[in-house]
Amino acid sequence: MTMLDVADVVPYLTGRGLLHARAVVDGGLRVVDVSRKNRVFLVTAEAEPCYVVKLPDEPGDPGVEHEAAVLERLRSGVVGGRLAPFLPIPVVYDPADNVLILEVPPDGRDLAQHQVRGRFSRILARETGKGLAVLHSVASAVLDGLAAPDPSGLLAVHRPNLNAARKLTAASVDLVRMIQGSEELCCELDELLACPRDESVIHGDLRWDNCLALSRGGSGRRTRVLLIDWELSAAGDPALDIGAYFAEYLRAWQRSVVPDPREPARRLVDPRQVLPTMQPTAGAFWEAYERHRGTSAIELSRMLRRALRFAGGHLVTSALEEAQMLVELRQSVLSTLQLGANVLRRPDEAATHLLGFRTSWGRM
Repeated sequence: MTMLDVADVVPYLTGRGLLHARAVVDGGLRVVDVSRKNRVFLVTAEAEPCYVVKLPDEPGDPGVEHEAAVLERLRSGVVGGRLAPFLPIPVVYDPADNVLILEVPPDGRDLAQHQVRGRFSRILARETGKGLAVLHSVASAVLDGLAAPDPSGLLAVHRPNLNAARKLTAASVDLVRMIQGSEELCCELDELLACPRDESVIHGDLRWDNCLALSRGGSGRRTRVLLIDWELSAAGDPALDIGAYFAEYLRAWQRSVVPDPREPARRLVDPRQVLPTMQPTAGAFWEAYERHRGTSAIELSRMLRRALRFAGGHLVTSALEEAQMLVELRQSVLSTLQLGANVLRRPDEAATHLLGFRTSWGRM
């Protein structure tokens, strides 16, 4: 298996005829390492496509191979034409070296970067809602035969397996002990994971980092959304994706109330300014999802309530992810954990008071 480094990417692309020699000589060629879970390189040059070169960080990890297979299936068939504008373009998958090359527009900026300082785009929220509704209309049978990851397993933070436990930092160990010390929170998480639904294809990791805001038709204004990182895509409950997206809004509000001390002071915002702009944007996302989903109002109402509970679970997971980067726990992490626990226990109040929804689901 090839383990590419920054210096290997250009020869790899030119050797496959994907990058012209002029780009190397005088085309302003740039190769940027944007690795997170996997090794990922962004390659840009004048008059050349923008490529994302992706391979596993550890040999044998099936995530990149799975993403290649998912994108191939989603771009074909009846739904593929409607879903294609929201998907990166697979250029080639090299099974021998487990390298996936995607083409993406060069001006992409993820929503985590785009929606800062309490400013939230309703246009991008609507686009994301529409794209997610189209995705959730894809029958789960489309992924039949693929080894299925379990995206909901990410929420089982109170029951880490041996491999996950070995990678925990000291701060993470302390946080897991706190979670396990709350019988109520553990029961809420167990209940959330107890009834899996394989209703449709889901993305599985719909955080703002995985939503690229793009311009449309040469305009400098970003009005289009591309969904990336499909390694956890599987048959599942659409509410899991919706909850992940709502959790990002809730985290944005929580960070304004209890800021991370590592954040530059210039990025801090008044929490009183966040909710009035956040709520209409979250509403625009859900209204677009409702409009394009083609599901009964009763089922959508039930889905919204499940989504709010999943949002609470995602916040608990986010607290653990933050702790994993620390030596000792900080107040910002504990605040994220508390918010997640509160949303899990009281999704109705979170929907009304934080996201601004007028709920009518009663005792569903």
